[in-house]
Amino acid sequence: MKLLFEIGMEEIPARFLNQALTDLKNNFEKKLTTNRIKFDGIKTYGTPRRLVLVVDEVSEMQEELNELNMGPSKEIAYKDGVLTKAGLGFIKGQGAEESQVELIKTDKGEYIAIRKSSKGEATEKILPEILKSLVLEETFPKSMRWSDKTLRFARPIEWFLALYGDKVIDFEIEGIRSSNKSKGHRFFGKEFEVATADDYLLKIKENNVIIDIDERKQMIEKMINESLKEDEQVVMDKGLLEEVTNLIEYPYPIIGSFSEDFLEVPQEVLIISMQVHQRYFPILNKKGKLLPKFVVIRNGIDYSENVKTGNEKVLSARLSDARFFYQEDLKIPLKNNVEKLKTVVFQKDLGTIYSKIKRSEKIANFLIEKLGYEYKKEDILRTVELAKADLVSNMIGEKEFTKLQGFMGADYALKLGEKDSVSLGIKEHYYPRFQGDLLPSGIEGIIAGISDRIDTLVGCFGVGLIPTGSKDPFALRRSALGIVNIIVNSSLNVSLKDLVNVSLDTLEKDGVLKEDRAKTEKEVLEFFKQRIINIFSDMKYRKDIINSVLDKDFDNIIDALDVVKAITEKLQKEKFVKLLQTLKRIANIVKNNKTKEVNEKLFQNEYEKTLYVSAKDLAVEIQEILKNKEYSEYFDKLTTIIPAIDKYFENTMVMDENNEIKQNRINQLTYILEIFDKVAYLNKLD
Repeated sequence: MKLLFEIGMEEIPARFLNQALTDLKNNFEKKLTTNRIKFDGIKTYGTPRRLVLVVDEVSEMQEELNELNMGPSKEIAYKDGVLTKAGLGFIKGQGAEESQVELIKTDKGEYIAIRKSSKGEATEKILPEILKSLVLEETFPKSMRWSDKTLRFARPIEWFLALYGDKVIDFEIEGIRSSNKSKGHRFFGKEFEVATADDYLLKIKENNVIIDIDERKQMIEKMINESLKEDEQVVMDKGLLEEVTNLIEYPYPIIGSFSEDFLEVPQEVLIISMQVHQRYFPILNKKGKLLPKFVVIRNGIDYSENVKTGNEKVLSARLSDARFFYQEDLKIPLKNNVEKLKTVVFQKDLGTIYSKIKRSEKIANFLIEKLGYEYKKEDILRTVELAKADLVSNMIGEKEFTKLQGFMGADYALKLGEKDSVSLGIKEHYYPRFQGDLLPSGIEGIIAGISDRIDTLVGCFGVGLIPTGSKDPFALRRSALGIVNIIVNSSLNVSLKDLVNVSLDTLEKDGVLKEDRAKTEKEVLEFFKQRIINIFSDMKYRKDIINSVLDKDFDNIIDALDVVKAITEKLQKEKFVKLLQTLKRIANIVKNNKTKEVNEKLFQNEYEKTLYVSAKDLAVEIQEILKNKEYSEYFDKLTTIIPAIDKYFENTMVMDENNEIKQNRINQLTYILEIFDKVAYLNKLD
């Protein structure tokens, strides 16, 4: 039989709905399983006014219980025929008596056990307590009590609809009794009786409620698109779409408008005003230019001029505020804002944002020199200086506009006479803001972004603020990933160790480094290594290849990536695979031997001599190849020594009876292994 359960209430916040339904489903599934009640599947539905479960094929009877729970061995459970603490503890834990103990023989000996068995009860007798506990155990980010009730819920509960087949599951919580009645849309529906779950699914729609969240979402998208003109499109933000879906029970789109005068403000500001505060969908033309129009989704079934007019008035007030903030900000030179940052604390141990900017400038100077951008030095340092200036602007001071950090700074910079490249750098120094986001395209944004992030990362590690588990309040993982992604995307040849140490220098000079310097350096570099592994893995390179390279060296990320690419390519070649097999054989022989000194006088045959000469010649050749970072050629060159190694093994017993000869041969192989391990630990490849 089908089971239907609906919790009716006053409108809950949109952000609560999805998680509430997930928790309700998981808890109910757990309770049915614990109570040995079989079922076929649980579907959830929800609106701001209701949480709904529909469960298919709920068994009419519990399954019979017949289980044997094994305890400790007889030797542990009894001493001199009397139960020990271990034996008594097991029995108590099972809720049993000593008389119920059985001795069970196993391959490992005799063990005590408790057998539990009972006949199943009728499901309809068990369901009232299950549903009651389901309500009482439901949690929300914020709950409330109302009237004289002790029950806590997101919003006051108004009704329970509970049916098993065609019978009401009767229970009551603080005067709210379950029934076969539900309520339709608050304004366009009525109270109605339900005979079965299927009957409910028909009548709820007749009462203008779309309980399926996905169906409501699709309706909103379809209805919006149908209401647009041919040359129009909407900004369909996924987060906003989900929020609006969870705010209504039946959608109806209404097109509103606002004065074209507001279009003098950057359209990103207007779009955020509409989305964040008013939950409107902005309308653009096909070229992406904002039009003075928007879509509001009414919780209703038809058009309302009052709803349209009311929303237009509210939006006009919001846009007037945004325009005022924007115009006021343009009256203040960005340099003045930089001075104000002296009073804004970045982190209590790391000082103000102004101090952070000054440290970032020193790091930027290092990068400018290392990367050869002296000719862009003035613009880069100007970008670093002004990058955070918009944080104290009127616009960013308003909560809904905080996501425009960088964008507003770039706009103000351009309108206040800064160079285009500086303006772009101010905006791009925040890129990437999230996984898959844009990456900075100009060197101003690249260097400003790296300098800012490395100061945050090393600074936080330097005062003991290291991410643990899911806790990462300063988004240090994101900072490290951003640095690595920028370096990879822009092919920057820079030493991570040097970069970290320059940052440590600035922290020491500021007197804010609290942790041991060497320890901090090591921890930050290891933190970087894990992020590099993640990024290379996302690029679909094999984990064993990545580890073989990064375990050797990851200081220059571009070099490390080039080595990974070269190994990936060479693994398709038979000669390279043969090289790896030979290498593993050598690695197994030398194991932890570190000595590479070879005494040629101890050679016993020509194959030892030939291999030694070949190895020395190879070492000289690869030195020049690696100097030029020709990694593919390096691996090709390594394969040339395989024939000499094969003949050596065919004609030489490494583990000679003479210890001196044996050690000399192991040293020779260790010397060869080092040649193979110049850029990666190849013997670690699978």
